[in-house]
Amino acid sequence: MRDDPTFIDRIQRDLSDVQWPEPREIRARARRRSRRTIALATVAVLAAVTGPAYALRERTSAPPDAAAPTSTQSPARAEIPLDSLLPVSEVPVSSAVPLGEAGLGEAVRLDPTLQRCGDDRGVPAVPAYSRYSRSQTLLSPTKDGRAPVRVELSQDVYRLDPLVGARLFTHLRALLDACPEWHLSESVVETGETTPNESRHAWETAASNFAGDESILVRHVPFAPGGPPSGRTLQRSSPVGMTVVVRVGDLVTVLEPSPDLGLREADLEALGRVAARRLCAAANPAC
Repeated sequence: MRDDPTFIDRIQRDLSDVQWPEPREIRARARRRSRRTIALATVAVLAAVTGPAYALRERTSAPPDAAAPTSTQSPARAEIPLDSLLPVSEVPVSSAVPLGEAGLGEAVRLDPTLQRCGDDRGVPAVPAYSRYSRSQTLLSPTKDGRAPVRVELSQDVYRLDPLVGARLFTHLRALLDACPEWHLSESVVETGETTPNESRHAWETAASNFAGDESILVRHVPFAPGGPPSGRTLQRSSPVGMTVVVRVGDLVTVLEPSPDLGLREADLEALGRVAARRLCAAANPAC
């Protein structure tokens, strides 16, 4: 009988010396690779669709992953899970249909008219870009069940660098302090004729620090436009817009309910607290 080990014997002997990782580590490595593949594929698709403009923005702004280092014992969460959004059952809307999307490197969207006032009052825009984002729009049919559908509520959730999140709330407060009331005179073209037009807006902090780590409830009161400007009093027009902004850790959510829902300020504060609880599990650090 031959004493030399066969090829199969050598393979079995070598394999017995291999230190195999634990199944938990194998799954963790697979998840990390999947996340990198998805992120790279998404960036590639965005670059192909939007062309040079998107590529330029990515080169001139800080990369989404440039966040503060985190402990290796508690890996930072990256993507925003779907259950971080408000469920339809938590919103006073009957038979609403949610439409949603997720993104990378999205700009944080607040009130553009408020920012126009800020530009006029010396509070320049401070662009804030998210690392990850997720949004939803709740739609419901009109009373007769026909199109068009009605937007009942929109919600955006952004994962921001901690410094960006703090700066966002500081900037929002500066805008509200600078713009309690704003008159805008401009020219409007109607039926081929250019006429002067005057509009008026008012903003105020309806409530603050009612949910999460930071929170602001913004009331926007538009007034009916009139022209030409003649010094007459402009009457308040409806609807009055309400916006809820809440931060939990590195997550910021912006809620814009339809005025047709008839929610009171107390209802909106309660909705902000529900939104904060939904963000807790996905925030860095978690609640």
